Amino acid sequence: MKIIGWLLVILGAGSFVLNLIGYDFKLLMWIDNWGVEVGWAIRGAMVVAGGGLLFLGMKSEAAEAAVEPAEPYLSESQETESQGFEPETSTDKE
Repeated sequence: MKIIGWLLVILGAGSFVLNLIGYDFKLLMWIDNWGVEVGWAIRGAMVVAGGGLLFLGMKSEAAEAAVEPAEPYLSESQETESQGFEPETSTDKE
């Protein structure tokens, strides 16, 4: 959903800028067939819809991250064993 949102925002904003200097994306040349005002409305709707999809995508991504458990709880002895540490033993030979 975030990828589609980014695509809409980039195409809409890029079409704004390019239209101001007399160019347009080939994919979006049909926008001005209904008139200049409708073309600007479609470009604005693309940016707004893309921003909405980005917002919803980030919100759902944050919700998924909050639901997943971080790491299972390990006791201190299990942590040292799982990390490959050996307990310190003192073997002083003097």
